[in-house]
Amino acid sequence: MLKGHSWHPVPLLLYSRWCRPDNTKEFSESACVSGGLGRIPATDIMPLAMANALKLIKFGA
Repeated sequence: MLKGHSWHPVPLLLYSRWCRPDNTKEFSESACVSGGLGRIPATDIMPLAMANALKLIKFGA
């Protein structure tokens, strides 16, 4: 059974000391679209969360 947001974009809030702040003042679907993350693929959420939790190993420069 599919739920309300099965394949549609969902609001996402990412909070960390290392996140760049944006000007979003509320957490809603319409506010999140214009926030710092905009619309991103779901496959990018976990790497982004891990990076902001400093759980990724840095490669290269």
